[in-house]
Amino acid sequence: MGFLKTCLDFLSHAAFTSFSPFDALFSPQQPLFVPTPPATYSAADFAGAYSPRIDPVRDCVYPALRYNGYKPCNNVSRTCWQRRVKFKDYDINDDYEVTTPFGITREYWLTVDQADLRPDGQPKINRVALNGTYPGPIIEACWGDKIVVHVRNKYRDNGTTIHWHGLRQLYSNDMDGVNGVTQCPIAYGEEYTYEFRARQYGHTWYHSHYSLQYPDGVAGPLIIHGPTSAEWDIDNGPIMVADWLYNTSFAAFNCEAYDCGNETPPKADNIVVNGIGAFKQSNGRWTNNYFKTMFKPGKKHLLRLINGSAASSFVFSIDNHTMTVIASDLVAIKPYTTTSLLLGIEPSLYWMRTTPAAGCSAFRKNQKGEFTQVKETTSFIAYEGAPKLPYPDSTSVKHKGVNDTCIDESHISQDRLIPIVPWEVSAKPSNDVSHGSFTAGYEKNANPDLYPQLPFKHWLLANGPTSQPLWVNFSMPTILDPFTNPPFSSITRFEQSYGFVYLIVDGSFLFNPDPNFTAIPTGHPIHLHGSDFVILNQDWKPYDPVNSPRDFKFDNPARRDTALLPSGGYLALAFKPDNPGAWLMHCHIAWHASSGLALQLVVRPREIPDYNGDLLPVQLGCESWRRWDNRDPIVQTDSGI
Repeated sequence: MGFLKTCLDFLSHAAFTSFSPFDALFSPQQPLFVPTPPATYSAADFAGAYSPRIDPVRDCVYPALRYNGYKPCNNVSRTCWQRRVKFKDYDINDDYEVTTPFGITREYWLTVDQADLRPDGQPKINRVALNGTYPGPIIEACWGDKIVVHVRNKYRDNGTTIHWHGLRQLYSNDMDGVNGVTQCPIAYGEEYTYEFRARQYGHTWYHSHYSLQYPDGVAGPLIIHGPTSAEWDIDNGPIMVADWLYNTSFAAFNCEAYDCGNETPPKADNIVVNGIGAFKQSNGRWTNNYFKTMFKPGKKHLLRLINGSAASSFVFSIDNHTMTVIASDLVAIKPYTTTSLLLGIEPSLYWMRTTPAAGCSAFRKNQKGEFTQVKETTSFIAYEGAPKLPYPDSTSVKHKGVNDTCIDESHISQDRLIPIVPWEVSAKPSNDVSHGSFTAGYEKNANPDLYPQLPFKHWLLANGPTSQPLWVNFSMPTILDPFTNPPFSSITRFEQSYGFVYLIVDGSFLFNPDPNFTAIPTGHPIHLHGSDFVILNQDWKPYDPVNSPRDFKFDNPARRDTALLPSGGYLALAFKPDNPGAWLMHCHIAWHASSGLALQLVVRPREIPDYNGDLLPVQLGCESWRRWDNRDPIVQTDSGI
């Protein structure tokens, strides 16, 4: 898929070092006499809100390590972090679940409120944002820092929460930010403080987990600086790609719940990159509104790619460039370089392409099947000193043989996404696999029990004919009562404290037919909170409990927090049950999650109080929410997540 050959989706937050094969050739020359020199790009043209502000060497501070003679070493090698002569380094080979340096406290303030959002110049209905911007402010920390974020809700229409995507919140389940599971929503006018330690490092994003709030604008980038598995010179910061809807996501969800003809499933209107998008005008011309980033000749650049979409996957590529993949889902991996057709021309401006992945995206099309408002050239790179052009010219050449298939890198080849810190998985699961097997199903009949005013058919993760879609209780999060099974809570408990728990998510009822549900062949990005998981296998074929386990990989398989369930096939996962708490597992297509395609994994429930304390902030937050909800009751029209 392009020369990157990966789906950049909810799950694929890959970091890259990028270089041009022409770096050594780039030496801009000017004629002897130039009456009016053309304007050229400089660093001032690219100063923006999403450039990293923390320098890993200068700003990552470890008082205890410094007292004991440790010094930064990331400027010597990007694989190294802190070093003391004749002592063990803190570096890329450390298992962060065991070894994490103690840093300092980084504090941030976020406000959720309405804002005038026009990423491509067109107004959005019912817009809501963080600190008035989309994406929200970049949150940065260093490996081992304590992150403190104060979130105030000034949005009158909804509650809110903030989830830290991919951060496993080891022993801090109450900081995961999922209403109805780990806390009550933050009521209008109230504030909730999240405090957690950055044990992992890399980049990811944060977003609201209140219903369908994040596709309307409540999301932003998160960077935790740490070692990397390859060398780089310049950190270009996060590049956050998203599908964009002009309508409110709550209204768009109606076309997932009820048949809206051509609008089912909901269709996105545009693609935006770091909150910027080009718009096709009535005369057929596109506005010159592109996200731009700058490269320097002869340097390697670190690009932190994030997909913050509601329902779309993308294939990312840069014309005329190759890239080295060095991380995925906050897991450092053995670097591998993609291949491409490179043309011997001098660099100036080059398109960055975000091609909608076939089968994993939904945008408006005309009667010919052509995108009406979407173009894959969504942003571009300009080399320092290159002439200022409005957009890249013909020197920017798309790589040949672009494959837009929606497929995980780990599914393409098991030789990709190999973690630096290995896990060896036991071939014998610690659980009964039938207890951890689920089918991504769709109800055959409208469900009158969840939203009786306007019942509809729901997605769900089914484990038998009595399974129900997830429908959380905003006022009573599971973390406060992990031992009961309220209606529609979709709870599965694991008491194990050893080995690996296996989970099978199947996209077909071929081996487990059910009278109440059907399977609709489609890809689902499955996201697990609270733990990294290994991918035992992904396959286009339905899961066969007898033969499929023969294809499982146990020797250091790819490790993720989200992975694609192939359309009509299966996804086999395994995680360590070492983080007591109530954790969500769900499809990260917003429409499917809101429909109920999710469940709760309650891990070692008896130990939740021991690891999470008295949960007083959660209890106080719930009291505030109940008071506000009693005054002006919320009508829950979706799963709540």
